[in-house]
Amino acid sequence: MENFCDKLFTAFEKQITDTVFCFIQNDKELMKDYLDLVVAQGNLGYVNSHIAQEIARRYDLHNTNIESVPTSNLIQTYSELEK
Repeated sequence: MENFCDKLFTAFEKQITDTVFCFIQNDKELMKDYLDLVVAQGNLGYVNSHIAQEIARRYDLHNTNIESVPTSNLIQTYSELEK
């Protein structure tokens, strides 16, 4: 059981950024807030980068510098994260 959970959460952590952006795009209220924030900031890259940094900080994860192709339409690439 412990090995399975380690494998599961390690895989999840690697793609957590994509998962969060998928969550945003599939929630009408969050998507509106996200788009409003992008307009207010005037910089999509800044908003996405800040969200990614907050994910890493909140879950105490670190960037692996391994880039992946997301399933979310809100980002073009993301770096995998790990403990």
